Amino acid sequence: MNDYSPAIFNLVEYEVWCNLRAVEFLAGLTVSEYRRDFGFGLRTPHRTMSHIADVMRGWSRCVGPQIERPSWPGYDESETLESLRTRIIEVGKSWLAAAEASHKQGVLGSERRLNHLLHLVTHGTHHRGQLLSMITLLGYEQPFEGGDYGGWSNAS
Repeated sequence: MNDYSPAIFNLVEYEVWCNLRAVEFLAGLTVSEYRRDFGFGLRTPHRTMSHIADVMRGWSRCVGPQIERPSWPGYDESETLESLRTRIIEVGKSWLAAAEASHKQGVLGSERRLNHLLHLVTHGTHHRGQLLSMITLLGYEQPFEGGDYGGWSNAS
């Protein structure tokens, strides 16, 4: 059987990279722009990125050798974009470390660990699509290609 772990770990890195690009773009907007209610998805760009970070943290706890029960904090409307950025960086590191540790112990493919890992990537892609629609409705160009894993992986 082939070892697909490098591609799997790259997906984790790509997910974190995309989320950081999104938060960096939001940091260039006004508060009223990134808190604007669009009436779809998670309604605001801020809440969308907060949700992505929360879900990354929650389900990544199910990827390591020791599966932990996910927990879900409530939405903190006052959270700064810098705090969101820090959360994404920190959970990205712990998520990747958990996946690598599971792979080394030969358990990444068992007890739904890999399913949770891939869910995090598809979940983030789904909500970034909503976010990119919000950005377009604000009148801005797309700050990055939201689903170009192939292009990203060729450049990295």
